[in-house]
Amino acid sequence: MGNAIQRINKIKNLGLVFSNYVWGSGIRSRSTLPNFKQLNLVYGWNGSGKTTLSRLFDALSGVSIENLEYEIEDENGNRYDQNDTFPPKVRVFNRDYIERNIELIEGRANSISILLGEENKDLAVQIKKDRTLLNGDSSDPKQRGKIARLADYKKDHKRLKASRDGQFTEIAKTIGAAIGGNALRDYRRPQAESDFSKINRKVELEEVELNNILISLKQESLPFLDRIFIPKVEIDQNNYEISEIVNSINTEAENVLNKKVESEIINRLAENNDISEWVEEGVKLHKRHSSDVCEYCLQNIPNDRVEQLALYFNNADKKLKEDLDSLVEKLRKLYSVIQNITIPEKTRFYKDLQTNLETEKVNFELAKQQFVNDITNLADKIKSKKSKTTERVEHDKKLSSIGLYKVVDSVNAIIDEHKKRTADFDTVKQRAAEKIKFHYLSTIFDDIKKIESDISNLTKNIDTLTKEIEEINKRIEENTAKISSKHKACEVINEKIATYLGHRELKFVPRIETVISENGDEKEVVSGYNIMRDDSAAKYLSEGEKTAIAFIYFVVHLEDQSFDLQNGIILIDDPVSSLDSNSLYQAFSFLKGAVKDGGQVFIFTHSFDFLKLLINWRRGAGRDNTGYFMIKNYFPSNIRCAYIDRMDKELCEYESEYHYLFKLLKYLRDEQDDSIAKAYPIPNIARKVWDTFLMFSVPNGKKSYKKIEELKQNGYDEQKLDAIYKFTNDQSHITGSGFNPALVPETKKIVNELFEMMEKIAPNHYQIINDATKD
Repeated sequence: MGNAIQRINKIKNLGLVFSNYVWGSGIRSRSTLPNFKQLNLVYGWNGSGKTTLSRLFDALSGVSIENLEYEIEDENGNRYDQNDTFPPKVRVFNRDYIERNIELIEGRANSISILLGEENKDLAVQIKKDRTLLNGDSSDPKQRGKIARLADYKKDHKRLKASRDGQFTEIAKTIGAAIGGNALRDYRRPQAESDFSKINRKVELEEVELNNILISLKQESLPFLDRIFIPKVEIDQNNYEISEIVNSINTEAENVLNKKVESEIINRLAENNDISEWVEEGVKLHKRHSSDVCEYCLQNIPNDRVEQLALYFNNADKKLKEDLDSLVEKLRKLYSVIQNITIPEKTRFYKDLQTNLETEKVNFELAKQQFVNDITNLADKIKSKKSKTTERVEHDKKLSSIGLYKVVDSVNAIIDEHKKRTADFDTVKQRAAEKIKFHYLSTIFDDIKKIESDISNLTKNIDTLTKEIEEINKRIEENTAKISSKHKACEVINEKIATYLGHRELKFVPRIETVISENGDEKEVVSGYNIMRDDSAAKYLSEGEKTAIAFIYFVVHLEDQSFDLQNGIILIDDPVSSLDSNSLYQAFSFLKGAVKDGGQVFIFTHSFDFLKLLINWRRGAGRDNTGYFMIKNYFPSNIRCAYIDRMDKELCEYESEYHYLFKLLKYLRDEQDDSIAKAYPIPNIARKVWDTFLMFSVPNGKKSYKKIEELKQNGYDEQKLDAIYKFTNDQSHITGSGFNPALVPETKKIVNELFEMMEKIAPNHYQIINDATKD
């Protein structure tokens, strides 16, 4: 492999423990740190920084980590930092991978897809080609994808459209100012675009002719006035004439005012409208919020009161009130339309028409006011009906729009006379105005025609490219569906799980769902997998089983076409975490087969038993391409930092992790300086030493707490035993509150007491292991 990682020159801002790491820093021995090899075993206890370091490899694979800085060096001396693309593909199995890829929903693991078989590999190649067509080739910036090209076309289309609109807006301002009068206010871009569409060639005026036309436009003449238009009323997205709405309202008012509903009368509510409305709204609120008690007084609501109110505010009552509200809403809209009807000011008319206009304006205002008063009175009557749903109310004054229409007709007759007087003169002005418009529009004729041609071409390109992208996406979707290889994928996963766990208790069964395609056809798809335990649906998964499933998924995807196993880099962090000892050897055997052909492999573990299997495998095979490393901690300025070191020779030489941790605990005890940083790793290590010691010194198969109780009964110091238990148990678990700073000053004392109790309980054992771990 030509791009294997040789060393990590620096890491900054990767968690707390790798905030400022430099290759070889923290090492106390004089020997230099060797380079990484083809297969690298990395050991570290929980909390030392293994998972944090694994996230650096996530970053190499493309995962974004905020503020992270690093520099790695490959075997050819090439250096890469956070701004570079690292050439080899990197696959990382760690806690983050499990969380991203295994999601349990009601006992089911979702989103497991597997690429298998020659046909699927060909389909994957086609999918890759199609995705390159869509997204471009990242290694060749010149090969831009269709999606990027479409975005460029749309951007250019938007820019040209804005340029075109801008030119029309500016020329409309020029034309409006030149024409004057209402055009100065009313002539806008849409009018300019409409007029431009009427010319097919430039018709620019000579300067003298232009000036003469501009002068003619300034001659005194009153502009045309539009007739008064009585707007339609919008009801339920339909527009109606006012006369139609008035007839409809009168009919509906007659019906609802004469309608009465049968209900149980509650005098207090019937006599007090405000209380009735308040109680009715309260009934709705209590029902909406499922309240069992009164939200006002917090007392239980008697059932008979609930029934009484239900009879009072019954469905018929509710329906009638809804009809009343609907009718009031129609009146409100009618009122709004009538209020907005106005007539032009008299100053806009010729003087001899102004007197008649003034008279008709008074008539108009009176008719308008009478109409809106009638609307208001009817609305009030309808609103009051809501509190009298058990009574009939007389509809004694119907609405009428006749008076309003009549006076509007009179005003429009004056407007028509005004328009007639202006017509002849205005015809000349209109012709002059048209010449001015066409003159100024001709000044932008060439630019607009060029822009419109470009926009037309871009529109065609956008349409063509959009169809091509839709076809490619459809092809990708179809090929992806074929890749699912549902039942075959299940068989492969189930075989690998059985190999990994050493039993066939756990298995996957595809969950088939029927979906409707774009053509309306039904088709079956795999939307996930049901997890079965023996022949029944699994109700839960242990952490070890979740890790196993995630690792199987990870290994299967090492075989897909997007990852070149022989030239790729694989990092595996604690693949046997939470796995019981019976499955350890099966998992080890499975892992060997999974990574044996990997270009470069890193295996992280905190399990000494698993580490011994790995060490024996590599040494038994006579491999000299294996690196042995540890992640350790040191404490500059009382800040806990992690660093990579050679693996301690004791790990290879000692018979068990117990020997190594016993020695490490003695060393860390002597290093305590009352800082949280140096106390932080102690509980995890102390717990392993103490639990292992209890396992053989009190071999009754009970939990540690029960064993301690037996030791107390045998006369051993209760206070020291309780302190050891609390320290090793509570502080080695994630509680959400973190390490208790109050225990820092006691750390060295408790560790000394732990050694003291070990010596008292099993003096011969303590003497042997103490002597065996002396430097």
